[in-house]
Amino acid sequence: MNVKMLTAGIGVLAACLLAVEPAAAQGRWELLGQRSVGFHVERDVVSGRGQGRFQVIRICVANNAVQFREVEVEFANGERQQLPVNAFVRPGQCTANLDLSGDARRIDRVSMVYNSVPNFRGQAVVSVYGLHPAMGPGPGGPGRWDVIGRRNVSFHVENDTISGQGEGRFRAIRLCVARNGVHFREVEIEFRNGEERQVPVQRFIRPGECTPAFDLPGEARSIRAVHMVYNTVPNFRGQATVTLFGLR
Repeated sequence: MNVKMLTAGIGVLAACLLAVEPAAAQGRWELLGQRSVGFHVERDVVSGRGQGRFQVIRICVANNAVQFREVEVEFANGERQQLPVNAFVRPGQCTANLDLSGDARRIDRVSMVYNSVPNFRGQAVVSVYGLHPAMGPGPGGPGRWDVIGRRNVSFHVENDTISGQGEGRFRAIRLCVARNGVHFREVEIEFRNGEERQVPVQRFIRPGECTPAFDLPGEARSIRAVHMVYNTVPNFRGQATVTLFGLR
């Protein structure tokens, strides 16, 4: 497998994402999806299918400011809820916590209307998070998801490695996809003690969605590297972005 070293830009992007991760609450925040925002008014949808039940959502912004105009949550049972998010959010900040009606519920999708502010910073990145209730932490258990690294994926089959050295100890990993769908073929974790573990990720992941959380054996462990084989589906959306998260 060919190995590609992480660039300094990956570290900057990861730090930027961590800077806007929602503050701790009673439960566990889950990344539902990310979108890049142009200067004109955009309509985007982030899927929440198969990611559990949520009682609150929050939207965070990076790279550039975003003016939110409308946000609507559609639940798995077909009900819809308009959220009061007619607000201007600066880069590195998040909206207030937005409570969902009723008990913790399954989200089918989150629809948003917004635009970023034209300036030298360029496109903004919008991340939608959902809060699992404390009594139902979901796969991987309670904890904090940290970005380990990120890769852009072209149409042909790619072999990539994301280094985990110096990133701490993790109990689970998860892969999230943005901009285009990705077909994962092989994922292998290499631990600091030399052990290796194959992760069952032979599946297609749509943009804005994530794989399930994959528990790592034993106690929290240091990851030396995560090796991946994958490719995107050729279409007008272009390259996909794959982000690797680790659960502390």
